[in-house]
Amino acid sequence: MTLPDKDVVLLGIGHTNAQVLRMWRLRPPPAVRLTCVSNYAVATYSGMLPGALAGQYARERMEIDLGRLCAAAGARLVVADACGLDLAGQQLLFDSRPPLPFDVLSIGIGSVPTYHGVEIVDGRRLLPIKPMQTFLDRIDERLREASDERRGAPIRVAIVGGGAGGIELALCLPSRVLTLLGDAAQIEETIICGDERIVPGSLEGAARRIRRVLDQRGVCLVAGRRVVRVDGAQLVLDDETIVGADVILWATGAAAPPLLARLGLPTDARGFLLVADTLRTTSDAPVFAVGDSATIASSPTSKAGVYAVRQGPVLGENIRRMLAGKSLQKYTPQRGFLKLLNTGDGRAIGEWRGVSCEGRWCWWLKDYIDRRFVDQYRVSSDSSRD
Repeated sequence: MTLPDKDVVLLGIGHTNAQVLRMWRLRPPPAVRLTCVSNYAVATYSGMLPGALAGQYARERMEIDLGRLCAAAGARLVVADACGLDLAGQQLLFDSRPPLPFDVLSIGIGSVPTYHGVEIVDGRRLLPIKPMQTFLDRIDERLREASDERRGAPIRVAIVGGGAGGIELALCLPSRVLTLLGDAAQIEETIICGDERIVPGSLEGAARRIRRVLDQRGVCLVAGRRVVRVDGAQLVLDDETIVGADVILWATGAAAPPLLARLGLPTDARGFLLVADTLRTTSDAPVFAVGDSATIASSPTSKAGVYAVRQGPVLGENIRRMLAGKSLQKYTPQRGFLKLLNTGDGRAIGEWRGVSCEGRWCWWLKDYIDRRFVDQYRVSSDSSRD
């Protein structure tokens, strides 16, 4: 048995780094130790979160057991919060444990919702979507509290953010409320969208379909307005309108996690790590950055999971090449991708190559794609001990 003489560390096990872990299980490089660092022992697949909210999936169906996956790949799992980097010494730093040395590091810790321009006076009713691992527990707790506070009156839910994530939350949440609080429970939903158009970047046909479904479900849409203040049960908008809310779901655009600013690596104007088209940071360090955490300097893209998924094979190959001292491959972002939005009723709205669509078959397609993606990372208890 060859003892490892090099260390690869994956910080964050999102869409891209998880693929490296899966590929490692199939073809591990000789004499290399892999260590995965995560805040949680499970990874949650964002594409299935709305379905779990609507009761279409059991919670476990959207979760990946990182302990089993790492064991099956012969990797170590460290569940801890990183706090910085020692670039000269090539070490990942922690407050609660010794540093981890690395010969190659890949950073994929995602993004966080932005609160730019928002004054939060009292945020007790405010629930950010992330971390997704705890979202269902947090929303259930807040809904129960709101039900007690409202004493039979409809629970007022405000969803801040008019992207696909915010729309799916609005359409899937009512099923959760009925399951949790009973058939007599009622909610009044309001979506606050900073853009005049919901799901910015979507086709006009898809936007019309989404608006129609929102109207049918009685969801109020406030478009072209931004929240500037959160004070308990009041949201103050930029035109001084006040929106009352017992539950505030925060599904705004992506902001850089605070940790990225403490790593000593180059960043873009928004704080995301700058990388070359090889996914390596623009510094000289043996560090890659992927998914939402990174911005490709030559071809920036939106923060969407589909790009992170496509980066996986390139990252896996480039880690091997860096270990071997070889030149790195280039990653080219795809120009377009299939979009499917869960409406929470066994249907979905989609768009592909300039055409919008809607129906049960769209949901079946989304369900098939999502299940197949997660199943790549499922490991039985027997195989994890192989």
